[in-house]
Amino acid sequence: MTKINKDILKKYLPLTAVSIAVLTLILWFALSKPKEYKAQLAMESDAMSIVNYYNPKRIRLQEHPLESNIKLPEFTFPHPKFGALVIGNGTDSLITIALDEAPGKGESFLFIDRNNNEDLTDDEDYDWDDDKSNYWTKETLVDVNYKDGPERAVPYPVTFYRYKDRLHDSIVAFRSGYRKGFVTLGDSTYKVGLFDDDLNGLFDEWESGAFVIDINRDGTLDGDTNSPEYFDLRASFSINNLSYKIKSISPSGDQVVFVKSDTITLSKAILQPGFRPPSFQTSDINGRMIDLANLRNKVVLIDFWATWCKPWENEMNNLKINYNKYQARGFEIIGMSLDYDVDYLREFLAKHEILWPQISDSQGWDMALVTDYQISALPKNFLLDREGVIRYKDLRGENLQAKIYELLNEPEISN
Repeated sequence: MTKINKDILKKYLPLTAVSIAVLTLILWFALSKPKEYKAQLAMESDAMSIVNYYNPKRIRLQEHPLESNIKLPEFTFPHPKFGALVIGNGTDSLITIALDEAPGKGESFLFIDRNNNEDLTDDEDYDWDDDKSNYWTKETLVDVNYKDGPERAVPYPVTFYRYKDRLHDSIVAFRSGYRKGFVTLGDSTYKVGLFDDDLNGLFDEWESGAFVIDINRDGTLDGDTNSPEYFDLRASFSINNLSYKIKSISPSGDQVVFVKSDTITLSKAILQPGFRPPSFQTSDINGRMIDLANLRNKVVLIDFWATWCKPWENEMNNLKINYNKYQARGFEIIGMSLDYDVDYLREFLAKHEILWPQISDSQGWDMALVTDYQISALPKNFLLDREGVIRYKDLRGENLQAKIYELLNEPEISN
């Protein structure tokens, strides 16, 4: 070999080796990177028809707005109150609201800076949608600002309600919107729903959201928290013996990326009709021992609720009617209250003449039975037959009465 060739090899061989190593690493990363399955999701306004639960956000009212530069309308009554909904991650994530109300007179107006332009005079429609006996409600769209990419505003459906007889210093809100789209996994396409349960507008917060995927491809998202299609955001799920999980979510929820998961997905505990619920033995708020096993041959409604839960409050009179009508025939209700203030709970029960036993340990969502029964939202109930088997769940109205009557007419179980 000539001296020139040797010099060339000495000069370029190290560079060639480095190039090969770099290309090898690039190829390795390309081959080892998990395949991504991307979904584009659009905002929808019927979240309650999918999951049938909500986590209320309490908005405290005060004498002055937090946004000092906001333009105010001419209010009907003196001393309006102001609050703010903090939502989204944009430059301005604060939505101002104003309550124009005559205490004790049953008149109330709600001003919402829907377009988030610091002007409460141009949003129109200040009346509540519904005026019930003990509360007002209003569903509306608010412009939520996001900065995942160029900052933009996204119309977000929110429901507000105002109690007439309590929480006088507050308005309550919850998300009535969710994201819906489709993802292709393998050879099939599946409908997906994404939920921002704590109403901060950020769908990418793993601890405070959920997703539903139409695993059986029947065209319906089964948002029951005990269904095989409902998952928290960190969970893996199985389709055709392959496990998947969410890799990433955009803050606004319009993009979700799925990847295959190495985690072996176990079946969720079955809290469905035809299966026995978790047994328990604990004291009610009056110190009386409640043992589910001792209620054999009774028809039992296990009812998870709280005094602040509006859907449960709507159902309260129906529960009282059924209890008074069928309790002597062997119907029992066990209330599972997620209230933190047991003294207030006792006052509420006495005021509304609710007579069935109540279990509450002042721990709210941290109560052990909440975990055992996989409760992630209220209200939730399970109707057990005389053998202690779940026969129905989430019953309301006339349907509850019909199923109680049906189970009471089944023969008792011999010992």
